[in-house]
Amino acid sequence: GSLGNLAVEAQVAQQAACKVRTEVMEVVRSMVDRRNANFVLWPSCVEVQRCSGCCNSRLHQCFPTVTSSRYLQVTKIQYINRKAHYDKAIISVEDHVSCRCQASSSSSSSSFTPSSSLPVTRSSAQITPLTVTCRTRLRHNPEKHFSTLQ
Repeated sequence: GSLGNLAVEAQVAQQAACKVRTEVMEVVRSMVDRRNANFVLWPSCVEVQRCSGCCNSRLHQCFPTVTSSRYLQVTKIQYINRKAHYDKAIISVEDHVSCRCQASSSSSSSSFTPSSSLPVTRSSAQITPLTVTCRTRLRHNPEKHFSTLQ
């Protein structure tokens, strides 16, 4: 009955191969200025090329083998005395150029570590907001615990 119909209508599943795909990246204020938060950026997100997909074994992961940086001009909108001031700002984004399935275990990926740590260093601005959020959460949690203990 219904299973037979389902089989006819279903496509044969294809594995999402490890390759470069277009992804959406949020444009965060720390990319422009880490000390000041009194502005907004436009656009709020951009397209980047990133490696994704799965490998034939769970021991392997899809890693970038070649990356490249490019610069984008964004608009920085600051409100001073209720008036919008528009400035241009340059942000750096990183694209993955090529990908490869590589062993995700620490021993075999050590040969890849130097090149994989470079993108992280260069794009640290994108990681900063997450780190900041974690730090503030940690800072607030003890106060909550103390208030419940007293």
